[in-house]
Amino acid sequence: MKQISLRSLCATIALFLALASALLAGTTDAAEPPVGDALSLVITYHTVPANRSALRRELVQSATREFDRWKRDGRVKHYSLLFNRYADSDNWDAMAVLTFSTPDDLFRWRMVERTKPAALSEKALALTTAVHTTPVEAKRAEALGTPSPNAVYVVIPYKTLVSDSDYEKYVDGYVIPQFKGWMEEGVLSGYTLYTSKFPAGRPWTAMVILQYKDEAALSEREAVVTKVRERLKTNPDWKAISDSKKSVRTEEQVVIADAVSANP
Repeated sequence: MKQISLRSLCATIALFLALASALLAGTTDAAEPPVGDALSLVITYHTVPANRSALRRELVQSATREFDRWKRDGRVKHYSLLFNRYADSDNWDAMAVLTFSTPDDLFRWRMVERTKPAALSEKALALTTAVHTTPVEAKRAEALGTPSPNAVYVVIPYKTLVSDSDYEKYVDGYVIPQFKGWMEEGVLSGYTLYTSKFPAGRPWTAMVILQYKDEAALSEREAVVTKVRERLKTNPDWKAISDSKKSVRTEEQVVIADAVSANP
């Protein structure tokens, strides 16, 4: 029988602990959702300020475990569960983003909705005053490895004022180069851009979720934005879009959020 070296044993134990930690974390997935045909639901939950703490506890105790189970069962390919850092009656308190592998998987999700509306337990539903569900597509996404446990999420909704094709050209020519610049500067670890499939009457038609590495990275946001824009001005194509006075979108209320985890 071959003897196992101490180094190999330690490496095996470390790998096992890492896998166990990932399974038990019950938090936002590390991988970004696939782009293009990926169908997702953005679900926002509202409660009264007095019930914010209770709602978050219930999300930790029930929702994270249910989302993990649905992911293991293949009902959901990817999920994010975020909680607004601040009490704000004009905005959501919690948000779930659920991504499905196929249209059939999204169609089957209606069976979950029959017994768990908005994917919530009865206790969480009792604490919730309003729910908004928006079918979306992930149009652009990039991630740098596994998110930090101290990651901070900046969620920015937009009202687009041009056609879908013109907006995507604007995103590729003007927005994405900035995101990549922020990643090169070491403050941004990931981003995803979603667009609404049925935007009529909705308060937003596009939404960006930016994942900052930590609080220190978020505090550098304005300085890094200025630095990267100055650098991009040397690119004539980017500068032409920047100098254009054409209105492409309007920015709605920004939310600073943290991932909801079973092991905070």
